Amino acid sequence: MKKIILLLSCIFVMTSMSAQTSFQELTLEKALEQAKVENKYVFIDCYTSWCGPCKMMAEKILPLKEVGEYMNGKFVCVKFDMEKGEGRAIQQKYRVSAYPTFLILDTDGSLLHAVVGGTATGEEFLEKVKIAFDDNSVGKLAAEYNRGNRNMDFLLKYIKALVKSCDLEKAQKIAQDVVVALDDVEKCSEPYWFIYANRDLSPVGSGNMVYLLKHIEQFRKGVGRKEVDSVVADLFAVQLEDILRGRNKSATLADVEAAEKMLDSYKLIGQDYLYEYIALIKAVKTENTDETLRLCKGIFPKLSDQKIAYLYFSPLTMLQYKWNNKQKKELVALTKQLIDQVEMSQLKHSLKNFADTGIPHLGAK
Repeated sequence: MKKIILLLSCIFVMTSMSAQTSFQELTLEKALEQAKVENKYVFIDCYTSWCGPCKMMAEKILPLKEVGEYMNGKFVCVKFDMEKGEGRAIQQKYRVSAYPTFLILDTDGSLLHAVVGGTATGEEFLEKVKIAFDDNSVGKLAAEYNRGNRNMDFLLKYIKALVKSCDLEKAQKIAQDVVVALDDVEKCSEPYWFIYANRDLSPVGSGNMVYLLKHIEQFRKGVGRKEVDSVVADLFAVQLEDILRGRNKSATLADVEAAEKMLDSYKLIGQDYLYEYIALIKAVKTENTDETLRLCKGIFPKLSDQKIAYLYFSPLTMLQYKWNNKQKKELVALTKQLIDQVEMSQLKHSLKNFADTGIPHLGAK
């Protein structure tokens, strides 16, 4: 009887192990060779030791039975730390820049598809993996591009697929080829708007972004005022937030006033928060603590957790030794209000520490 129980236990353990995604300890070269023999593809889990979502995927999603059954039947699965050993070469070759990233390779090592980021469920993960085998996968589109397809609709589809797979260098190159081939009316029309709206394709300071700002009225007519104003507002927000969070320490009061005049000239609709940013920067730069406090009370309760996390602390600490006791009490009250408002546990902790120990040290020497 004991032997039967032991045998059943072993079978149960083996079945459980086979159900989860099976990662093999192979070099990439060996994995490609094995995939060719077994008529499979290669799946690479690209992770780092410090990546929380990577650990979540490894512990919660990849071991799922439905995930393992599909993955083991379709792929030779391997994993590499992108900061160690062979992982460094893989990271450079396939331009992995976000974690986790999951690469799907054909047996010749060519990239068919990349899944970037974690997923909440196994079903969602498998949906993203299976995209590798439909007609819009990066691999299939790349093959068609290499065969010489330069149809404009195809190129737009290929650019979007490249952005989704985080191959931004190639996406930018093809997007630039597309833009060069367009006349001014076409550039300002809806089919090509995503090139200008995407900061990965049109970074701040790029020729595309300069063109957008120079032809804003044409874009508003061709695309829609709401959409265009939102993208232009984001450009201003990036610059102003860099000043507020202390990343741009060289900006002067004159620079901020010039930005305000430029903002006035665009007459953006529904973007009043940018003027609040400008007013807050001016108050900080002129060391006006009363005005800074008033603006903080109006601005920060309206912001998302993420915005509060990287914008709230710097303007206040920039004025260290300028705050009086009454103002510090009001800052504590505001900080506690934000603690009750935010949902991110780490942010709650940071705000509590700031209220308890940070703000008391902001006063005069």
